[in-house]
Amino acid sequence: MRLVPGLYPGRTGAYRRVAPARGKGRRAQQSDYPTRPVRVIVPFVASGNADSTARIFAEAYGKQLGQSFIVENKGGAGGMIGATQMVRAAPDGYTIMIGTTAPIVASWQLAAKAASYSLKDMKPVALLTQVPGVIVTKADSPLKSYADLVAYAKAHPGALKFGQPGNGTAGHVNILQMQKALSQQFVIAAYRGAGPAVQDLLGGQLDAVATDLPSALQLIKAGQLHALSVVFPHRIAYLPDVPTMAELKQPEVDIAPFTATMAPKDAPPEAVARLVAASNAALDDPAVRKYIEDIGGVPVKMSGAEFDKFLDRQVETYRALIASGLLTAE
Repeated sequence: MRLVPGLYPGRTGAYRRVAPARGKGRRAQQSDYPTRPVRVIVPFVASGNADSTARIFAEAYGKQLGQSFIVENKGGAGGMIGATQMVRAAPDGYTIMIGTTAPIVASWQLAAKAASYSLKDMKPVALLTQVPGVIVTKADSPLKSYADLVAYAKAHPGALKFGQPGNGTAGHVNILQMQKALSQQFVIAAYRGAGPAVQDLLGGQLDAVATDLPSALQLIKAGQLHALSVVFPHRIAYLPDVPTMAELKQPEVDIAPFTATMAPKDAPPEAVARLVAASNAALDDPAVRKYIEDIGGVPVKMSGAEFDKFLDRQVETYRALIASGLLTAE
C-alpha cells in the first residue's frame, strides 16, 4: 500500500491509501492520471488570443502533471466543430477543450436545433481568464463619457451608430444589453472582427464600438481612441480611470469574454480534480499571470460552485436575448 495526496475537490491536504496498480485497468489509469499524452482541443484556428491563452495553459498543465498536453486546433462554426469533437470523445480525461465564450455558452444556442451539443454535454473544469470589454469612441468625438453617449442616444433616437466585432460576440451582446437597459435602439453594424470596426470608427463611419480590450488598448494608449467604460466586475490596471458599467448604473451590461477548460460530461472525477489543481497552480504562477496580462487578459480563479453559477448566468443572458429576438443567427 502507498499514500498519495487526496484528489477530491475540497479535500486539499488529505491523504488516502491506494493499493499497487495491477495492469492498466480503469481504476489505475484514473488514480495516476495522466499516464499518457492528453489531447487539448482549441476550437479556433491557430493565432489570436484564444489560441495563445490555450497554449500557455496546455504547457502549464504538462509541467504540473508530467505528461504532454498536445494542442489541436479545430476551428469553424463559432467553435462548434472543435467543441463537438470534445463532447463526443471518450470520457476518460484524455481529450479536453480549452475554449471561449462562443463554443461554451453562445454558438450552440444560436444554432438552436442544428447544434450537436449543449453545455449539459460538458464537464466544467476551470475558468482560466476573462478579457475586459470596452466601449470606445474616436479621440476627437464629442462623446467624451458614457453619459454623453446616453444623452446623444436619447436626443437622437435610432441614430447612434455602434460597431461590434461579430454576431454573438461579447461586444455585440453588450450593445444589446445597453439597448435594453436604456430602452433605446441603435444602428448596430456587425464586422468580421474588431479591426475593421475600429478602422471605421477612426474613419468617422461609426459613433462608438464595443469590443474586447486587447483590440483597442494600443490605440487608446496612442491617443487615437477614448474609452468611455469597461465591461468588467472591477476597474482594470490598464485603464484605472475608466469606470465600469456597474459604476455607471448599468450592471446589466456584464458579458466579458472568457477562456475555460472543459471536458466531456462523464470525465472521471479524479482526472477533473487533477486538472483543477493544475489550473489553480498555473493561475498562481507569476510567469503565467504576466503572459495573460501582457495580452490584455485577467487571470480568474473560481471554485467549482462559482464557476457553475458563472456559466449558468452566461447561458441565461444569451438565452434571454435570443428568446427576445434581439440576438439571432446570421
